[in-house]
Amino acid sequence: MRIENVELRNGAVIIADVHYKKGDKEFLSLLKKWIKNPPPQVFLLGDIFHLLLPFEFLIDYNKEAINLINKLSQKTEVYYTPGNHDFNIQRIFPGVIFADSFADKEYSVFLTHGDLTDTDLTYKIYVKLIRNNIFEAIVNFITFNFINSWMFKKLLRKNIKCDKIEKFEIKVKEKIKKIDYDIIIEGHYHQSKKINIDNKIYINLPAFICNKKYILIQLDNKPIIKEMDYDG
Repeated sequence: MRIENVELRNGAVIIADVHYKKGDKEFLSLLKKWIKNPPPQVFLLGDIFHLLLPFEFLIDYNKEAINLINKLSQKTEVYYTPGNHDFNIQRIFPGVIFADSFADKEYSVFLTHGDLTDTDLTYKIYVKLIRNNIFEAIVNFITFNFINSWMFKKLLRKNIKCDKIEKFEIKVKEKIKKIDYDIIIEGHYHQSKKINIDNKIYINLPAFICNKKYILIQLDNKPIIKEMDYDG
């Protein structure tokens, strides 16, 4: 996992799991709001798009949100950790800073999507495979555009679950053993939970698709994390 060091700024906003589909007005409206009044930093922690890979069909399908994110990156610092629904997309966003995770050493804060820190071996193999550029090139070579379009349309119709995960704290405890930061912020699981374990604070972000929330970071002696409602 590639960790990029970053200095968090007071007023930074963090959003994850938007699962944007063409025409989703709430997310487009939020991006326009940030463009008009830019936060000092915007962290996009994966699955911002329901499906975005470097294929022309998907780039065209998502172009409205893509254009707004690129416009936002001209106004402020935008950071992106790819998720399991949007990866290998750096070339689509030339002004955005990409990494598997971002970390602020001063405040001991670790930010990532969450799929790459999953401890389930089968899932880890799956994630490594789908994110591989060579695998993507092979898939692109052996399929035709109309097959890709059919497959992508089918995937775009898939519903996203917002259910609570049973025994989530047990899963979290295993996940954070190897993450040497005091505050760990992830998306991916759609749980919107704050858990204190072994002198660490684990925050699973609210999924924007589920409750139209994101978070705001206020810095004092330590980070204060506030949930924010999309207000139109």
